Amino acid sequence: MFGLPDLVFGIFALLMVGASWCLVGIIFGDAPKRGVETALIQFTGAVATLLVGSCIAFFYMKPTPCGTKEILFTCATLFCGNFVNYFGLQAMSAGMRRGPNGAVWGIMQSALIFPYMVGLLLFAQTITVPNLAGIILVGIALAFFTMAKNQQEHQPATATRKSWRFYALLALAITALQQNISTAPSAYFESPKLISPILRSLCAAGGTLFAACIWIFVRYVRDKNSAGEMFSGLKNPWLYLYVLGMLPFNLFLAYVLLYPGLDAMGRAGAGSVCYPLMVGSCIVSFSLYSILKLREKVTVLQISAIVLCLIGLSGLCFPKTFMDLPLRGYDIVPWLKSLGGY
Repeated sequence: MFGLPDLVFGIFALLMVGASWCLVGIIFGDAPKRGVETALIQFTGAVATLLVGSCIAFFYMKPTPCGTKEILFTCATLFCGNFVNYFGLQAMSAGMRRGPNGAVWGIMQSALIFPYMVGLLLFAQTITVPNLAGIILVGIALAFFTMAKNQQEHQPATATRKSWRFYALLALAITALQQNISTAPSAYFESPKLISPILRSLCAAGGTLFAACIWIFVRYVRDKNSAGEMFSGLKNPWLYLYVLGMLPFNLFLAYVLLYPGLDAMGRAGAGSVCYPLMVGSCIVSFSLYSILKLREKVTVLQISAIVLCLIGLSGLCFPKTFMDLPLRGYDIVPWLKSLGGY
């Protein structure tokens, strides 16, 4: 796209998408302060994305040169990835309400090492000495993030110190699963690259909406008054400002940068570094926001964690032909293809 080589365009596109991700962290950290629940933002945002995206698809989406099985398999993968992501963002928001936003964000985004490890173990990807060093450094950074002190003095210290870490680590686990599900189609298979980014974005929004409906239904069954309070947020103008703020990411960036960037990196044989690129960009962006806007007190430990994470990301993005290690996992691609999906 744009006449650029796949690798150059892929790196540019994913860095831009990663920087935009900090908007999600900003909104999910700010919304509870404005009396808007994040569950409502995700629900309303998914509805808006599906409505606008369907109109765009009607006029601009071209026929997909793939078989029905390939389309269904890809759509189901993206649907499930965003279904899972919904609960990860809820856990992240809960952590941000209880603890330092920058540390919670850093812990959650450290999930980037898991798609890399899965690529090695299940998709027979090669690994180099810098790659392995990168994984270790990101792991150390994750440990440093969890040792961050909570600066929210209005919260009970004993309860908060435990709870924010629990939710941050839960968000980490869910995000690791989501990133593996969402990355696999473009990184390891050819058919998904032929499917329109518009269709893929619609499937992703569908997964978010389905998860939101389940969340809201369970909440209504457990406590009708609480669900009623949540829906009272529909009268809050901040809700619609948040949704409008996220629409460009859900639509334009996904169509023009995210999925085309993932596809380009896959064609260049660099699918496993997609999330490291995006996460490195968003960690830097959100860290600057936390320091400059939220005025969060940053400790030496947190700064060390950010620096180690970025150095580790550089190692993960190192060329695959440099200092390969004799480590190779099992390749499940032929087995998946035998199922008739890809």
